[in-house]
Amino acid sequence: MKISDLVLEMELNGVDEADIAEIVTLCHAKGLNSEMIDEELVKRGYEKIFTVDYDGYEGYDDWEDDEYSTIEKFPHKQHYRE
Repeated sequence: MKISDLVLEMELNGVDEADIAEIVTLCHAKGLNSEMIDEELVKRGYEKIFTVDYDGYEGYDDWEDDEYSTIEKFPHKQHYRE
């Protein structure tokens, strides 16, 4: 991820320009670390953008493969019928 990608994601998620500038300054000093960036966003009152908590999703454990229907493939050879 580049700094420009980081800035764009924060702009799209409604982060204030002053906060973006301070976070970018931290990234120049400490390097790009998604967890550190999200911690800074949470400290400033924003939601996490760059890390995902999969355990926090409702219904994550209830997912099963049986929920999808089967797909019938088309034969690759032509069959002529009269």
